[in-house]
Amino acid sequence: MKLTIVCILLCSTTLLFGQQVMKQKIEMDLDAQGSASITVSMTMDASSWQGWLATYGNNPAVFKREMERDMPAFFLDDFTLEKDEMERSWTLKVKAYGVCKVDKRGNWILETDDKNIDLTELNEKEYMYVTSPLEFGGQVQQSNFIRFPKESSNIKIDKDALGKTIFKFEMKKQEAGFGIPGWVGVGLILIGSVLFFLARKKTGTV
Repeated sequence: MKLTIVCILLCSTTLLFGQQVMKQKIEMDLDAQGSASITVSMTMDASSWQGWLATYGNNPAVFKREMERDMPAFFLDDFTLEKDEMERSWTLKVKAYGVCKVDKRGNWILETDDKNIDLTELNEKEYMYVTSPLEFGGQVQQSNFIRFPKESSNIKIDKDALGKTIFKFEMKKQEAGFGIPGWVGVGLILIGSVLFFLARKKTGTV
């Protein structure tokens, strides 16, 4: 997961204009295919807001292109940027495909790209942690929320070879549902077979 790159991109401009601690909320909702619906929101002071508008706020196409360039490993879609002029805040929503990986043993892996994070388990499917990237001298505080899909199970916290925190979990395989249409089809086949048999019997061919 290269979400950190996204956050750096979003924050870099604000730091040119504001000196107070910026708080950013990042929500990641995973689905059963290992993709994520990401929502990033932030409220700014007056000077930071004007700087952000001049760079990205009034140029969402530029915003989108830079995100795609900084996240080449993922296919991004459904890009939506909403602004609240009164509150000097913005909300970014984007769909990122292929956020989770599957290892050789069939375990699903989610990489946080962060080391030594202090995770809080909000419930069995939701975790949160707060980070302050060193790149910004503690001026950016990010609250990260990760929500696993209902199909996930046995969620474990681990580290990769670089010591970065990762999640390992299992995902219930999606089986093709037979459903009502399937049973209707079977019923029609049986009815047709019976009628065919009766017709053949009536004509004496059985």
